[in-house]
Amino acid sequence: MTKAMFGRAAAWVGIVGTALLLAATLLFIHAESTWVHVRTMEPEEAFHYSSTGTELMPLPVFQVLPILFPDQFQPGGAAAGDWVDQFGFIRGKAGVNEGLPQGFFVSNYRPRSGSPSPVPFVGINCSLCHSSRIMRTDDDPGVVVPGMGSTSLDFIAWVDGFKTSVLDTKRMTADNIFDTYEREFGRKLDLSERLMIRLWLVQTQKAVEQSEPKIDSPYGGANLRDAALMPNGPSRTQPFRNLVRNIMNRPAALDRGFCKLPVLYEQKDREWGQFDGSVRDRLTRSVLAAMAIGATMENLSMPAISSNVQHSIDYTLDLKGPKYSEIFPDQKIDTTKVARGEKVYQTYCDSCHGHPDVQGNWIKGKEQGVVFPYQQIGTDGERVTFRYYDVLADSLYEWFPAKQPLRPKREDLRPGPMGQVRGYIGSPIVSAFSHAPYLHNGSVPTMAELINLKPRPDVYYRGANLYDPVDMGLIVPSQPDAKRYFRFDASERGNSNRGHDYPWSYQGKGWNQAALRDLLEYLKTI
Repeated sequence: MTKAMFGRAAAWVGIVGTALLLAATLLFIHAESTWVHVRTMEPEEAFHYSSTGTELMPLPVFQVLPILFPDQFQPGGAAAGDWVDQFGFIRGKAGVNEGLPQGFFVSNYRPRSGSPSPVPFVGINCSLCHSSRIMRTDDDPGVVVPGMGSTSLDFIAWVDGFKTSVLDTKRMTADNIFDTYEREFGRKLDLSERLMIRLWLVQTQKAVEQSEPKIDSPYGGANLRDAALMPNGPSRTQPFRNLVRNIMNRPAALDRGFCKLPVLYEQKDREWGQFDGSVRDRLTRSVLAAMAIGATMENLSMPAISSNVQHSIDYTLDLKGPKYSEIFPDQKIDTTKVARGEKVYQTYCDSCHGHPDVQGNWIKGKEQGVVFPYQQIGTDGERVTFRYYDVLADSLYEWFPAKQPLRPKREDLRPGPMGQVRGYIGSPIVSAFSHAPYLHNGSVPTMAELINLKPRPDVYYRGANLYDPVDMGLIVPSQPDAKRYFRFDASERGNSNRGHDYPWSYQGKGWNQAALRDLLEYLKTI
């Protein structure tokens, strides 16, 4: 072959190769366009099922992890139930949302990038933390209340169990995932599923390994139920820990600013999205919450995902809380006590919290929305005194690019132009009975204890606690069992149950037991 002929052949090979590559690229682009079907969800559906940019793992992986790692997903042993029960999730319905527990969604977006995926991914959204089941006995099917903060979810423990599984490179292999899935579900994963799972596994194992030097190794097994090692416990979160880690690149090792999972009823009546006045705008609050559990600037900027977040917020603006009489129809309310209790409330509570009118609209109290110093209220101050409190707001603001649509206004973050006070806001207490456990750190189990009708317990056990309609709150045993396993000690840092001694401290000056019984009865009606 002459040089000229060889040159022409090489040119044709190049042309054909380029054409094939272009065709393959076009085919891939077309295939990508079929992986994600964007549709507008109504607010209620968005709240329960939409992607908020927090995809975690491929659906097949999610389905087999508890089988591959019973030691991590059943830390209390098989007798304590499956992973749904042991971590306090709300069981899903067969045939709905892949049968996943409440608050998990399925999408075809990849984690972090938001790129389309041929394999569905599982993530978590607002309803995971902000839905709860009220049960009066262990065999009671209960009532699921959307917008109520979960009283049982031990999410941080579940995350550590997941991370420990990921780091177990002997068991957490692609081949083990494939084989277990085929055995349990009776079908082989196809090529695209296998490739995506392999890619996800490599990236996730690398990410968790790289995070260890900064935030330490995760706990696993029985340690997931040890309050000395996992101090967060059920129904609580550490709202600033991951923001400090992800945005400030600090370990946040000393953070003990525990916060109970709050209710999200009638958010239109709240000037500030956070009860400590740290974040005003509801969208910013939700964006930061999503970023704390894995969402990124990239995927939250995608119109479909940002729309989901906004629609989820819209659902909470007018969301009505449950009525005590509807949840507990067998509990007769004494109207005579209610009338007397309303006067007690107006005297000691209304200024900070406001009250409902006869139509159910909330009438703002004179000092509602004011940030009261935590020292004045006497409640635990860890949430507003953590190490990076003074600089986190500026760090958050500067972290967002200047032209990023999601960037908050500086005046919507505290500390800042709107104030420096470290404390908590007097907020509406719609559906008061469903705010249990009480105080911002969830340290007081019942309303009877919060208003100091009864003494507040210092050591008790949390988990899937049953509800006491008489005292308006959680029944907390003094000894653990399979369902109530987390030792809550109010003397530990971040757990203080002191303060908010309104109307009076327990058996202190002016304490009036009869008036407090009347107040408790009135609180069942709002």
